[in-house]
Amino acid sequence: MPTPIDLNRFAQIKATGHLPSPRGVALAIMRMTHDETISTTELARTIKVDPAFAGRLIKAANGAFFRRRPIVSVQEALMVVGIPAVRALALGFSLLSNYRKGTCSEFDYLRFWSSSVITALSMQTLAVRIHMVAPDEFFSVGLLARIGELALATVYPARYGQVLSEVAAGKSDGDLLALEQQALAMNHSDLGAAMLMDWGIPPVFTGPVRYFEHPLEAPFAGDGREATIMQSLILARNVADICLGNPDEQRVLIGKAVRLAAHLGCAREVFISDCNEIARLWSEWSKLLQLGSVKLPSFETLSGVESNTPQARTKPPESKSGIETALPEETVPDIRALLVTSDPAMREQLLKVLDEKGIEVTEYSGLDGFMEHILDLQPQMLVIDVEDDVSRIGHLIRTLRATRLGRGIFILALLPSSNEEHIAAIGAEVDDFFAKSVGTRVLQARLGTARRVVMLQQELRHEREELRHFAAELAISNRSLQEAALTDSLTGLPNRRYALERMQQEWAASHRSARALACMVIDLDNFKQINDIYGHDVGDIALRLASEALRRVLRGQDVICRTGGDEFLVICPETSTEEVLACGERLRKEIERLTVEHEDEVLHLSVSVGVAVRDEAMLGSGDLVKKADRAVFRAKRLGRNRIVSELNEVNGSGDTLHK
Repeated sequence: MPTPIDLNRFAQIKATGHLPSPRGVALAIMRMTHDETISTTELARTIKVDPAFAGRLIKAANGAFFRRRPIVSVQEALMVVGIPAVRALALGFSLLSNYRKGTCSEFDYLRFWSSSVITALSMQTLAVRIHMVAPDEFFSVGLLARIGELALATVYPARYGQVLSEVAAGKSDGDLLALEQQALAMNHSDLGAAMLMDWGIPPVFTGPVRYFEHPLEAPFAGDGREATIMQSLILARNVADICLGNPDEQRVLIGKAVRLAAHLGCAREVFISDCNEIARLWSEWSKLLQLGSVKLPSFETLSGVESNTPQARTKPPESKSGIETALPEETVPDIRALLVTSDPAMREQLLKVLDEKGIEVTEYSGLDGFMEHILDLQPQMLVIDVEDDVSRIGHLIRTLRATRLGRGIFILALLPSSNEEHIAAIGAEVDDFFAKSVGTRVLQARLGTARRVVMLQQELRHEREELRHFAAELAISNRSLQEAALTDSLTGLPNRRYALERMQQEWAASHRSARALACMVIDLDNFKQINDIYGHDVGDIALRLASEALRRVLRGQDVICRTGGDEFLVICPETSTEEVLACGERLRKEIERLTVEHEDEVLHLSVSVGVAVRDEAMLGSGDLVKKADRAVFRAKRLGRNRIVSELNEVNGSGDTLHK
């Protein structure tokens, strides 16, 4: 893919120091995340220096759908989100904090950031549906997708303000990108992509960011990953425009959004439900980021208006008795046709036949802006008169066929005659020809054939959408089953199976990075007697109280699992012997404070803790757990309510006893 803008020019702009750039903690985070040897503990420590970013990171981690449980710590958020997404989030939120105001009087900074946040939330939601990119990465891409606009407003406030004024006043026929190129010798799409590349954002994202506002110029394969990301950005920006638009704009945009969602495999009902969730999240983020009050649109109402307009309904078929027969809504064909002709007689004839076939028709005169109109309307059928400008129309049709949308459109070309020269001039890209000198019956037959082909294509598309929907539901069900298989139903903690898998992962990471790894085996004292004397209900209460207390006092990077009836395993990455003993003592003291009331009795709880730390003699994670098991067995023999490791023990009074 070619470089977005001239590298020398970009280097000169960057050297001025005026380009939007991360500052403070965000800059430190970005530098740290490029270091492959950096530990999550060190990164979490740096993030906590900036409480605002820490809160936003945790909220972003909780924003992705289908999380097992709420994320409450920076360490957990890092594990869920991943280092690349953390880098991009730090960048995006730093820019939002430092560039919420500026000197470009015509640039609406508040609306820009509101739109960027909605786009980010929309991208995050779409990631769950298309199963292509991690939701948190999509969130970051959406947040930074239009950063080039902010850059132009920051670097060239006066000149860019003039461009925005011309666009707002309608003084120029060109679009914003063309006017930027004319006035500044660059546009915000190219500059934004160059900035993202400079910040280390992968090319799979910078390409779609560069082209999503002018997709016809994109060099991506129709069904490729970059093309899908680009389509997702187009839809996400559309959702943002709906949320921030006035009622008239919203009613126009919702139909386009539903069609774009369908192309990405999202059914109308699913998309509308997702939009409501996006609007709710936007309200929360607006308060967190201080972007002003939010008026949430009703997507059900907007969708209902769009779907009940006369243009979106076809004429019900007539029965042989002349009485109109209403079909169920889901069986009513929804075929949109775009008619392009300057011949009044032909136009009337076509409108009559298309109406008889139950096809919704939109007319378009001239060829200027033809491709943009096609992308906006997204018709299933194109009826185009090639008499006026054969070579230009042939080029437009070939360009249309090169797009993903254009390959699925049935194109019927109206020719002056059946002359072979006319047929050869238009090329082989159309689906059918019709000579205007031929009678109406032939026209009806050709349009009838076109209608059947389009309906078959719709049926196939509908079946594909059902399969995608089914696959998505199956993936969700599988994930729910997997989570259930890895979760203890009584305490809500990860179970033994999860503990063994996670232990192997942490062992591999510790071995690879030569960092410490410790674990604790925790056994609830006298649990069998509690069950035997007071019943299993009281035993369950004791287990739940103990698990809540353990989870409450553990550090962010520690992982606690219930591995047996009264046994818990705590995995402590990057933890030395002294640190794990201190952590175990906090756990022991917290449990010692717990009581369970049963009738007239008060039961006091305590735990025995066995501690082990990885050493070179161990062959695998199993050796580490066995060592902690032996230590907890020794703790019970020594009188319970104490911590024991191979080197020392801590008794119930908190005194350290060396072996």
